[in-house]
Amino acid sequence: MNIFAIVGLIISIPSALLGFYSFINGHKKTHYIWGFFSFSVSLWGFGIYKIATAGDVGEAILWWRMAEISVILMPALLTHFVLAFLNLPKKFLLLLVYVLSLGFILLDLFSDYFIRDVRFVFNQFYYIEATMLYTLFVAMFLGVVVCNVAVLIKEYKKRERGLIKHQIKYLAFAFVLGFSGGATSFLPVYNIDLYPILNVLIFASVLIVVYTMFKYQFLDIKIIATQLLLFVIWSFLFGRLLLSKNLNERMIDAGLLLLVMFFGVLLIRSVLKEIKMRERMELMTQDLIVANARLKELDKVKSDFISITSHQLRSPLTSIKGYASMILEGSFGIIPKKAQDAVDRIMKSSQRLIATIEDFLDVGRIESGKMRYVLTKFDLEKMLKEIIEDFVGNVQKARDLNLEFIAHGDDFIVTADQNKIRQVLTNLIDNSIKYTPKGFVKTFLSKSKKDGCVVIEIKDTGVGIEPEVVGKLFHKFSRADGIELLHTEGLGLGLYVADKIIKSHKGKIWVESGGDGKGSSFFIKLPINLS
Repeated sequence: MNIFAIVGLIISIPSALLGFYSFINGHKKTHYIWGFFSFSVSLWGFGIYKIATAGDVGEAILWWRMAEISVILMPALLTHFVLAFLNLPKKFLLLLVYVLSLGFILLDLFSDYFIRDVRFVFNQFYYIEATMLYTLFVAMFLGVVVCNVAVLIKEYKKRERGLIKHQIKYLAFAFVLGFSGGATSFLPVYNIDLYPILNVLIFASVLIVVYTMFKYQFLDIKIIATQLLLFVIWSFLFGRLLLSKNLNERMIDAGLLLLVMFFGVLLIRSVLKEIKMRERMELMTQDLIVANARLKELDKVKSDFISITSHQLRSPLTSIKGYASMILEGSFGIIPKKAQDAVDRIMKSSQRLIATIEDFLDVGRIESGKMRYVLTKFDLEKMLKEIIEDFVGNVQKARDLNLEFIAHGDDFIVTADQNKIRQVLTNLIDNSIKYTPKGFVKTFLSKSKKDGCVVIEIKDTGVGIEPEVVGKLFHKFSRADGIELLHTEGLGLGLYVADKIIKSHKGKIWVESGGDGKGSSFFIKLPINLS
């Protein structure tokens, strides 16, 4: 027996076993298609064995015709399997490939146009000589294989993750390896006398498919292994029953066999149920991946829309605020007292809208990772004094509320983004003033003895915060229950933005409150130097 014959048996036997398992345990369309494909490869391997051991030209031509039937079917079965496995609706393409394959099979069996003659090669076996029709078939064979591998690679790139991604990867590799080795068998047909030992790569591709079955549950190897184990146990117990010497032993062995068969059926049903659940989970995972991608796309569209809209709104509002300020300052002449009050309200409303728009823009920058910080050294104590002085005049006009600033110590020079820190502090002090009808708002500045960080506390005697609200206060669009009755213009973005800014400065922001009506204290802890 020569090497060519041995390789044929090496290909034929494992492929037949794989086809047998696919049919015995098949419960999907893909399982049966793969079974036919495996039997086709097995038939080709057996044909190689018979060709290599043929005693004359007539016998060699007969087995070449038999072997070529399986070779002709391989591209069609491969296409059928790939389309079914990936659930691609290409019925016309599949029909076309099967019709062409049927035509080539008929020509192979009933004419000399496909296989006409053989020649003696390598002093061991006969090999067919190429005809024009056979060359046309080879072109179709290689083209179909390349297209199927390309489809698998394309689907592999589309899948983000999941079991099927691994299955596609290993199947594509197995097909490339197997068909590359098998394609070398075409070379001697065209007088390129390279010994077709690379056919053994087909056996390697079968091993890869078996590995995929165990590692990534292709063809549900768990069912195969479970049923095979139970069959062995049942066979053993049935053998014991037949060899039992007396009635008592037979009754015990029969009872044990029935018991094991009963639980074995339950085990198989359990495994089938688990596999169905896994498949359902796999489909749900894929749906979630698609939905997640869609949500990310919608979130980006939403962020872009808010950003563009906010930019468009900010320009006219800035103009409204500027002209209102000029009118109040008398740049266009003296206006009546009633008009002054109305213009003052216009200016304050526009200021609030601009602040809200700035919050929207900051949220967009934070979520897109485009928030930029310009770090400089500045005096935090001086900044706080300026902020509080800006508030004092307006607060005293509106209501009797005591604003105080107390610094414990000196030298509060920090390195941070001055504009962003001013924005955070202004927002926090403004919030305390809004939600404190009477009493005081005190701002304390000190240094932590433990790590030298700057600590800012803004303490008020306002409405307070319930314990269940404290945990979500720094979330986006989050406000305390009922707070909209006091101030309707807030959207719950200011504290969210403040939290992100402080964290970007490697700091910490938090709130403490005794509850409803007991005031609140907002704390900020900032390092002196970000490095």
